[in-house]
Amino acid sequence: MSTTVQTIDEVRAMLVEAIAVEAGVPADTVATDEPFTSYGLDSMAALSVGMEIEDTCGLKDLPVDLLWDHPTVDSLADALWALIQQQPVAEEV
Repeated sequence: MSTTVQTIDEVRAMLVEAIAVEAGVPADTVATDEPFTSYGLDSMAALSVGMEIEDTCGLKDLPVDLLWDHPTVDSLADALWALIQQQPVAEEV
């Protein structure tokens, strides 16, 4: 995808879509307060979601246990938004 999210709502929407794809369910059925494990996500799915996060959010070298430490879309979106806000802003040329 390789786009950079601009708001926490975009982070949340990206996570919902990534979880839905990995779980094989429609995005509108992903509850943002349900644990990822309730969708049957395993460590391989978490790795895939992590790569999507890095690509979409412009973050690199995320902790491997990020999804386990923040096991819902809401929790993970908050954590990612905090990380995004800490990123230095690239100067425009």
